[in-house]
Amino acid sequence: MWALLTDESMVRVGAQGFLERLPLIAQEMTLVSLEARPGQALHPRLPDGSPDPRRATIPLGVTFRTERVGEFGRETSLRLVLEGEKQQAAWRIDWGPEAILPTLGSGRLVRMSRLPTTRGRIITRDGTELATFTEAASIGVVPGQIRNEAGLLASLSPLVGLTGEAIKAKYTQSWVRPDTYVPIRTLRDVGAETRAKLSVIEGVQVRPERVRAYPSGLLAQTLGSVGEATDDDARKRASRGVAAGDVIGKTGLEATLDEFLGGTVGWRLAIVEANERPVETLAETPAVPGLDAVLSIDPAMQRAAEAALGDQRGAVVAEDPWTGEVLVLASRPAADEFNRATFGQYTTGSAFKLVTAAAALRAGALRPGERIDCPSRWTGYGPQWVQVNHESSDLGVIDLRTALARSCNTFFYELGKRLNDRGPELLPNTAKSFGLGTATEVDFVFEAAGIVPSPAWKRQRFASDPAAAVWNPGDATNLAIGQGFLLATPLQMANYVAAVANDGIVWKPRLVVELRDRAGAVVRTFPKAELGRAASVPTDLSLIRDGMRAVVADPDGTVYFPFRGYDVAVAGKSGTAETPTGKVNAWFVGFAPFEAPRLAVAAVLEQFDERPGRHGSQDAAKVARAVLATRLGGTP
Repeated sequence: MWALLTDESMVRVGAQGFLERLPLIAQEMTLVSLEARPGQALHPRLPDGSPDPRRATIPLGVTFRTERVGEFGRETSLRLVLEGEKQQAAWRIDWGPEAILPTLGSGRLVRMSRLPTTRGRIITRDGTELATFTEAASIGVVPGQIRNEAGLLASLSPLVGLTGEAIKAKYTQSWVRPDTYVPIRTLRDVGAETRAKLSVIEGVQVRPERVRAYPSGLLAQTLGSVGEATDDDARKRASRGVAAGDVIGKTGLEATLDEFLGGTVGWRLAIVEANERPVETLAETPAVPGLDAVLSIDPAMQRAAEAALGDQRGAVVAEDPWTGEVLVLASRPAADEFNRATFGQYTTGSAFKLVTAAAALRAGALRPGERIDCPSRWTGYGPQWVQVNHESSDLGVIDLRTALARSCNTFFYELGKRLNDRGPELLPNTAKSFGLGTATEVDFVFEAAGIVPSPAWKRQRFASDPAAAVWNPGDATNLAIGQGFLLATPLQMANYVAAVANDGIVWKPRLVVELRDRAGAVVRTFPKAELGRAASVPTDLSLIRDGMRAVVADPDGTVYFPFRGYDVAVAGKSGTAETPTGKVNAWFVGFAPFEAPRLAVAAVLEQFDERPGRHGSQDAAKVARAVLATRLGGTP
């Protein structure tokens, strides 16, 4: 097209102003295609009123199709001049940038600007803000305004806590224009003295900015964190307009909900003067604010759980047994990013005995009301295979209710043997039906799957060692009391005990219940969903629940003392799981109220150092009591 320009246009515009500028304008516009529709040529009038045969104007209707601002149109025109004489005459273009866009005069620029979006909040149903924004100061550099780079770097470095090399690297990236404000660091608290020092550094600007904040201090490991997007992050989120350096979710819910929370950047295509003063907006795609994510968490219960755990390593999960909504998801220590509630995998100890009881009742290995011996030493597989009770005395023959209340290991060793004799997969399959040994499928939360050992699992796990791959009697009896290879997360345990409370419904736990726009309108819900049904029947589960009530209510129940005087009827099961360190993982799982369950809870204290007068499962029960009391009343 350059060859079609008039000689005068070539001189006026220059090859650089034409051949190089037009592709740059197309690039700035993110032009995908354009369509020009010519109208009827018009000739200007000569002084005598006749049409000028050597000049013409062709009106053009131009439609621009762009990647970022979609489609827009402008009416423009192309001026033509007939150059040369007779047979050498040819029509040429009297070129000017107005032929592209009417207001694109000399010295003006086409500029595509990002319109920032705002990140959504993470809140609870009552409006408690778990993740939101607070005011801060963005400290940045405009490269074109720097007068003394060495002085700028030396002065700015101690104020923002970055090396001079790191600061320079930010504003010397290839995409940065001299007139662009480049954020260097955001500070939440900039005092008057620091502001005064920043104000005298040429090239530095301080701008207000909103930064991510977690005002409640709750649910830290689950919420996660935000950070600056890398080039790779930006490529993955290109459809939302994310650029390197933007704030994105990095861990936890901030990361898994990022597509909803992050919103979508907008774009404005405009013509501006050389000093960036706007002349005309050509087209605009507005920014789409991020959505608010609403969690099922009960803030008061969550706060009580975290306070009750204190500095102990451990976790608490509470769930609504009729909806699967997660009301508490607490993990300690707070400074540890490892989320024990969903990623901690622990041997459950006697908290698993509810599964063993359910399997035995369903398989006929235990009849309702049947009494089984509870000796201090069990030799059901012969005198060469001795397993001991946690109590040193012989309790005699007892029923299931007493066996659960006293947590008699030898009673459950016998059940484990009976089940294994009927079919080695019976007990493992029952455990799986309660949701153990597999991820709970909770949305937006990374979780561990746990392990339910079985003959098939052991063959696969120890495929390279045939001797170790054999399922032996000890595996069956160890599993019956929640020891051996068994591992479960606190989330799985709360979900499992909820199924015991609700007659066998295994819910998909729900943490994120809905997404709302900034006006508060619900745009998406996450309804309750069943994962399956436990391999048990209501009459059997009723017997088990009766035993769980005895664990708490009977004076010789294993957690009687932590709930003594509590005026809400609680049902539960303690668990003390041995570990290679000699310390224990101490559990309490349960539900309340006993007559009409409203809450299911699982609490674990990791690597608890038991000693005379201090029992881990009782401390775990105290933690659970504090959580239950917050919702149900009574003394914590």
